[in-house]
Amino acid sequence: MANQPTERTVPPWLYKLFTGHQYPYVRRQAKFANREIKPGEERPEPTREAIDAKFWEIFPRCWVKVLQEVKTGMIVSFVELGTYEPGQYQELVDNPEEFLARTYGKKKIKVNFYDGENFVCTINFKVAGWTEHG
Repeated sequence: MANQPTERTVPPWLYKLFTGHQYPYVRRQAKFANREIKPGEERPEPTREAIDAKFWEIFPRCWVKVLQEVKTGMIVSFVELGTYEPGQYQELVDNPEEFLARTYGKKKIKVNFYDGENFVCTINFKVAGWTEHG
C-alpha cells in the first residue's frame, strides 16, 4: 500500500493558498501533529512532507462559503451567496473565474474554506472584469 503512486493534484493557486504562510491553519496542524515533544521544548517547523500530508488530510473535508463584497462608503460588508459541501466544488477549484462568473455574475467575490467550524483560508476574485469602485 505504501508503494502505490499518488496521482492527487490540485491547481497551484489552491495548494499555495492552503499551505503558504498567509494562512497558517494547515502548517500549524502539521507542526502540532508531532506529539513526541516534551513540555517546554520548541516545536520544529513542519517538513514539506508533513505539510503535504496534512493538506491531503484537511482539504478533502473542507467546505466553502461564497460571499459578495459590498462596499457602502467606507464600510465593507459581505453577503452570503452560497455554500458548497466537501467534494461539491470541483469546478470552482478547476476554473474559479469561469465558475463564479457563470454562477454569480460580475461581482467582487470572497471564497472562504472551512474545516468543520474552523476557518482555513480565503481568496478574493474580481469576477468577469469587475471594475466598479465605491
